Amino acid sequence: MDPSRPLLGRGALITSSAHAAAALLLVAFLFLTLRNLPISLSPPTAALTPTTSHLEQQDQASCDTTSTLDCADPQLFHLMMRRAIDAFPDVHFNRFGRPVPGDPPSSSCDMAWRARSTASANYKDYRRFSVARDPVTCAYSVTSIGEYHSGPLARKPRRGGTNATAPPPPPALSRSQFAAGKYLSYLGGGDRCKPMPHYLRSLLCSIAEARYLNRTLVLDLSVCLAAAYAGGMPEEGKRLAFYIDIEHLQSVVGIVEHKRFWEDWDKWGAQGQLGVRIIEDSRVAPTKFSKSRDPLIVRKFGDVEPGNYWYNVCEGEAEHVLRPPQGAIRTAPSLMDIVDGIISRMQVDFDSVHVGGNDGNLRRRIEERLNGGGRQVYVAGEGINVVLLDALKAKYSSVHYLDAFEELWARDSKWFLEMKRLNGGVPVEFDGYMRELVDREVFLKGKKKVEVLV
Repeated sequence: MDPSRPLLGRGALITSSAHAAAALLLVAFLFLTLRNLPISLSPPTAALTPTTSHLEQQDQASCDTTSTLDCADPQLFHLMMRRAIDAFPDVHFNRFGRPVPGDPPSSSCDMAWRARSTASANYKDYRRFSVARDPVTCAYSVTSIGEYHSGPLARKPRRGGTNATAPPPPPALSRSQFAAGKYLSYLGGGDRCKPMPHYLRSLLCSIAEARYLNRTLVLDLSVCLAAAYAGGMPEEGKRLAFYIDIEHLQSVVGIVEHKRFWEDWDKWGAQGQLGVRIIEDSRVAPTKFSKSRDPLIVRKFGDVEPGNYWYNVCEGEAEHVLRPPQGAIRTAPSLMDIVDGIISRMQVDFDSVHVGGNDGNLRRRIEERLNGGGRQVYVAGEGINVVLLDALKAKYSSVHYLDAFEELWARDSKWFLEMKRLNGGVPVEFDGYMRELVDREVFLKGKKKVEVLV
């Protein structure tokens, strides 16, 4: 060997051996370290503990069956609608109202609807649905549906229900506002103190003409009640709102109370400041003056009957353009409350019979046309007597008539106290025409309606 040659191979060997030794020491250290740790393919237990506890707490708190039901929950709403449709296969539902919590609010919801049955006209109902919740999943289930009008909390309040009988006076008009209006007034005529069908026929004619001319109707909101309804003597000063829904009437045609109008006219129009056109012949059709620019058109009626009846305006030539809006007249909300009270004391599924006059064969004629001895029957009309009622009670399960519900208008009733308040503290009698209206409305609610007239 040449002693002058560097020892390259030996130095490389020593370096490689050192690296190998270090690697062996590292492997041995890691092995000893890992040997004392448990081997697991799952995430650390500590990381799952908070999440699992949270879910368990959430499940436990998500179904408090003592809390108020969310009746507006779409899932519950749809379930209630399906149950109603299934429960009443003979009813055609037009519209469901939004449910509201019932009583108790933790287990019931009230829901209203508009519908019609196969044997009756359109009607409204509101019922109480008993609702259960699963204590674990909170799933809803409807356990039962109440009787007719059992869900009063879902009943939509009649608009202006507290002042429908005595609407507040409109704000005073300025001269410019008054002068900008267009008015139609009927003066005189022989319609005063006539039976209500006559009066309403004339009223509808005046409404038809006001609508055709696009004018505000000047109207006396007091009426003279005919003797037939008032104990044999006509009675002046009865409010029209005692009998018909004034708010609905005002939605059909603009109305200004005649006393208020003529007070304003005396201030701004009586001295010729505002134009007026007077029509003294009821046979003159409105087409003759429909383009009049005068703020006021007055129809004056004479003293000779029957030519001075208002409804004559809608006959003859005018018949083709004036169409009295029959839907403008609705029974007053205060009387409809009594109707609802009567029906709520019966089953919604009842039959009704209207009796006119007295006839010894009334019972037989009623039984021929009204089948089903197990049915509830409401008897309306003037031909009712104790003998007839007793005879019908022997066949039908339950027989009802108007006077059996007199507590609804007695002196301590809600209706009597409210009417007295709205009438300035003066008591209001439940007169003959009110009886007739309520009797008729209940009759019309019957599933099967039979008229037996002499």
